[in-house]
Amino acid sequence: MRRFAIAPALALILGLILMTLPARAQRPVFAANLDFAPYSMLVDGVPAGIDVDVINEAALRAGLDLDIRLVPWDELVSMVKNGQCDGGLSFFQSPERLKYSLFMEAVPLHVSNYVLFTKVGDKFPFQDYADLKGKVIGRASGTDLGPDFAAAEAAAIMTVKDYPDLAAALRGLLLGEIDAYAGNIDVTYYRLKDMGLTSSVVYLPKKILANKPAYLVMSRASALKDKELLLQQLELALDKMRKDGTYNRIARKYLLRF
Repeated sequence: MRRFAIAPALALILGLILMTLPARAQRPVFAANLDFAPYSMLVDGVPAGIDVDVINEAALRAGLDLDIRLVPWDELVSMVKNGQCDGGLSFFQSPERLKYSLFMEAVPLHVSNYVLFTKVGDKFPFQDYADLKGKVIGRASGTDLGPDFAAAEAAAIMTVKDYPDLAAALRGLLLGEIDAYAGNIDVTYYRLKDMGLTSSVVYLPKKILANKPAYLVMSRASALKDKELLLQQLELALDKMRKDGTYNRIARKYLLRF
């Protein structure tokens, strides 16, 4: 077989050309909750949902190419803490999370309302946490239900039972393992609709959390360069999407209330 060799001078020229080519841009990796429909979920094996679609559109407007991956919530938090991803969707702000995250504070991805869900025939009065004395309250593992709930749990006013995911918690409610499930209204009703249980489960009027903003965050431990600049670019794009109606148009595909 005849072999061809590159002349030394030509090899030097090719090497210089390659050295002057711009380095391939790092593709930022963002993680989102696998079990948080309609905000983040898999649709035909592809990440989708309000938060996912909104950030993809914001990235497009900002000229960014993001890699969004869906993982269980506990894994998502760990990835952001350890820098295994560059950013995450969607986080409530807290002093602890500020230690390992940079928050897009000016524009939330969405606002959440959390309530107690019960079986239709098992409603009970709930005006303050004293009303939960002796009750067993379920939640999806890792769910942040705010300082008042945490204080009531610490004071052992009620017993809190953690479940691996929303579906398991709803099964526990229906089987009588818990008196109520504490969860996001939109997310829980979206799942109840899928399970055909919207007539079997209702929620109590008083909110545990009302209009609580959830944000995009960047991992402080991430090796990604210019994290603050990327955050600002996405924030600016998202702000424009809120103002020009794009956010509501995207959200309306999943929730008619928009």
